[in-house]
Order: sequence, then C-alpha cells, then structure tokens
Amino acid sequence: MGIFSKIREKFGKKEEEPEIPEISLEERPTFEPATLENIKAKMDLILTQMENLKIQNETLLERLKIIEKLLIEIRKLAS
Repeated sequence: MGIFSKIREKFGKKEEEPEIPEISLEERPTFEPATLENIKAKMDLILTQMENLKIQNETLLERLKIIEKLLIEIRKLAS
C-alpha cells in the first residue's frame, strides 16, 4: 500500500452526499407579500448563514494548512 493510498484512506470522503428531492409545482411554497419585518428576518437569516459559511471556510483553511504541513513532512521522509 503506497503513501498516497494511505492518505486517501485517512482523509478520503467518508459519506456520499445525500440526494436532493425534487419538489413538484403543487408542493412549492406560496410566497407572502414582502413586509419590512419579513425582509429584515430574511436578511438576518442570510447574515447568519454567511457567518456560518465564514466559520466553515476558516475551519477548512486550517485543515488544509495541516494537510500541507503533513505533505511537506512526507516529502522530506520520502527523499
């Protein structure tokens, strides 16, 4: 078993992505008229989601840095 196959085994994708169900026209939600409160609530939700994505992005970047360090170590050991 090679080094890269061990890395793929350790860091490889663990789960398959779930399928997104299709929504028929009858099941689609009806839209309410836009009110200032609705718009503010939706903007707050979007802001919260964006902050969540920022945190996830930072986490992924930290993990990527760790992987890059591991690859440098592996290259040093292999040479």
